[in-house]
Amino acid sequence: MTAGKLRRLRRGSQGLGLLLGLFGFTGIGMTHLIFPGLHCYACPLAVTVCPIGLLQNLIINGTVPLYLFGAVAAYGLVLGRGFCGWFCPFGTLNDLLSFRKARFFNALSPLKFMVLLGTVVAAWRFADTMFCKLCPAGGLEASLPYFGLGVAKLNTPFLVHMGTLGAVLVGMVLVSRFWCRYLCPMGALFSLFNRLSLFGLRLKAGKCAGCGVCARACPMGLKPHRQINNTDCIKCGECVGACAAGALEIGFFLPGKEGRVPVRALGVGARPHRVPADQ
Repeated sequence: MTAGKLRRLRRGSQGLGLLLGLFGFTGIGMTHLIFPGLHCYACPLAVTVCPIGLLQNLIINGTVPLYLFGAVAAYGLVLGRGFCGWFCPFGTLNDLLSFRKARFFNALSPLKFMVLLGTVVAAWRFADTMFCKLCPAGGLEASLPYFGLGVAKLNTPFLVHMGTLGAVLVGMVLVSRFWCRYLCPMGALFSLFNRLSLFGLRLKAGKCAGCGVCARACPMGLKPHRQINNTDCIKCGECVGACAAGALEIGFFLPGKEGRVPVRALGVGARPHRVPADQ
């Protein structure tokens, strides 16, 4: 598949994600469908449930989140973080503002797990949806629309939402996929399934020259030929389109299949040797 065709397919999938998230324009009310991404359920047009918002509410109510865990696990085992790259509306916004592919601060990627843990602890400790009060997606999809409708007021909660949204938007402009890399708790959840999911990248090692073109194309600052299906990989396929040798492909494969697991970093110019070509 050519780079242009792959990108158009992904844009169409992202448009579908936006449509599903905002399906309330049809007049359909709220449903119990858990959205596979970060999308504020307080949005006036939302018909799906935000997984992070639901998680907090279940913790507050002392309910075991079996339905939530089951849904997230099902999503994760199918696409993993592919939902981040192909479906999530806030991920799409990250793409639209990715004017530069910064390579720094990769060591900060574990921060998203701290955000997820902090979200859980705060919900338990304060019996409130604390993350929702700071969530930039909530600021964009709920606070701003309600302010425009005259429902929300220019008060402290609104200004806090605008502050976090503004800071994240600046981060997105300065660092490609800033929110997805460092802060998204949904990305942290899906990353747990990234190497187990059916959807992912596969490396044909015999075709890989180790040129690093795929790394320069990666919006997450990864080296796909060395970090295949890494927990930070959003499986967007940009590396696949950039590889003129056709060493990378994306699609549905069995987890653990040769070509889907990382290879050891070798010396400069050396080729990976653990993954046979053209499997």
